[in-house]
Amino acid sequence: MKKQGTLILLFGAFALPVILAKLMLDLNWYQGGVTNRGELLESPLASEWLGESRQWQLIYLLPEQCDELCQGALFNLRQVPQAVGAEQDRLGSVLLIDGDTLDEQPGEVKKQVSGIEQRQVPDYVVSQLKTLEYGAKAIYIADPLGNVMMAYPLVKGKVAVLAQGKDVLRDLKRLLKISKIG
Repeated sequence: MKKQGTLILLFGAFALPVILAKLMLDLNWYQGGVTNRGELLESPLASEWLGESRQWQLIYLLPEQCDELCQGALFNLRQVPQAVGAEQDRLGSVLLIDGDTLDEQPGEVKKQVSGIEQRQVPDYVVSQLKTLEYGAKAIYIADPLGNVMMAYPLVKGKVAVLAQGKDVLRDLKRLLKISKIG
């Protein structure tokens, strides 16, 4: 009886942790650590036109009316590449413009976009961006190969915009450090 109890105890000591681990994973009790601040896209968008510059890019589609969310995004598009520091040549900000939406913006918005690369994009590109999880309501990160892979949904308020800029900067610094492309 004593040998059988020892055997059961020994079996339990090795089998119980495995059984508990399997149970935790199956019942989704474990939430793995996440180091990124942005939202990884479930279905990344691959575009050849984004890979032409061969650098990491912050992308934002200018809406017809630039509200508080839009102005926060423009602020981050200007500030984040400057804050990257020595890796600044590996990163660019791109403001996508659909048709003549820039001409319809007030002078204040035109002044804000003056330091950001502007690209006229065809309708199919706009429709591709709008099919992503956050549509045109986010700043996106694209890798040097042209894959849009991460999104930062737009936020309101000065504090939230600054916090979002810090999040984008943190993720970009990590990507630039790890990546050998771009």
